[in-house]
Amino acid sequence: MKKLIGLSLLFTACASLPSAGPHAFVTPPASGSPVQVCWVDTGGVTVPGGYGAGGSTVAATWEVTSAALVIRHPKGDLVLDTGISPQAQEEQRELGAWKRFTFSQTAGRNVPRRNLKDALTALGVTQPKALLLSHVHADHAGGAALLPGVPVWLAAEEKQLVEAELEHPRGVALPAQARALKGRMVPIPFAAEPYANYEARFDVFGDGSVVVVPTFGHTPGSVATFVNVSPSQRFVHVGDLINLSESIERNVGKSWLMRQLTDEDLARTEAEVAKLVQLHAQDPELLILPAHDRRAFVKLFGADDGGVPPCIGTPPPSQSHTSSLTTGD
Repeated sequence: MKKLIGLSLLFTACASLPSAGPHAFVTPPASGSPVQVCWVDTGGVTVPGGYGAGGSTVAATWEVTSAALVIRHPKGDLVLDTGISPQAQEEQRELGAWKRFTFSQTAGRNVPRRNLKDALTALGVTQPKALLLSHVHADHAGGAALLPGVPVWLAAEEKQLVEAELEHPRGVALPAQARALKGRMVPIPFAAEPYANYEARFDVFGDGSVVVVPTFGHTPGSVATFVNVSPSQRFVHVGDLINLSESIERNVGKSWLMRQLTDEDLARTEAEVAKLVQLHAQDPELLILPAHDRRAFVKLFGADDGGVPPCIGTPPPSQSHTSSLTTGD
């Protein structure tokens, strides 16, 4: 592992990102509904900081979380990503030799922490309206099998990826997890309406509280999700576009090694990270939350003491559990 980290640092020592193209910033409308967001830390690991970001990192170590977020809204509970599967080590045995190696260096290093279904029970969530996936890698889609029958929202391009994996497995998604998604995938209906510095959006509840934008590159249909808990507490969950928050301030992407092992389209991913740097300059009060930066989660939610998962925001007074996106493929 030390040799791999050294190689990664060698390739990224001076690798700053190109600037994003000029783009007008459209101020997002204020949210009109109370929202509570809870962090479920399904697994994680501690690795050298150079594994997480390009160049010489500020962080000596990268504290990894494979997280699910539970978003509680008056119209229903939404689970954003589902973390790592409790059976991930068994599921990876279906992969070929190279993909098993990739898994062993990435998602497979997670040590289990919380079971998603148990965490939902602790939060009083009985039936989520949907699961929303930033993408279908094993440490994001792993908990979907624990919640059978719940619709899974993902970009149409990501749905096509899963369908291709079911026909001709390449190991981008674990085969068992692709099978768990079959029959309940719902493509996100993006509207060609600007949001922040993005050209398209999907307003999940129609009130500006949760807005999804396409950020294709890491996988063909990877997305980012803006969550507006309150006027003073806003964040965007950016999936695996970056791994450490410091990437934004330092204007660098992930480490060379992580890009090679996990990004499907290197150039498009780099362009999307450059847009995050641009977004931060245009809206510095918005927190950019990488999906695997545990320190960033602790700073936002507080420490996880092992009891009820930590939450921010105000619990909604009632939930009707209605949605226009309920039909699987």
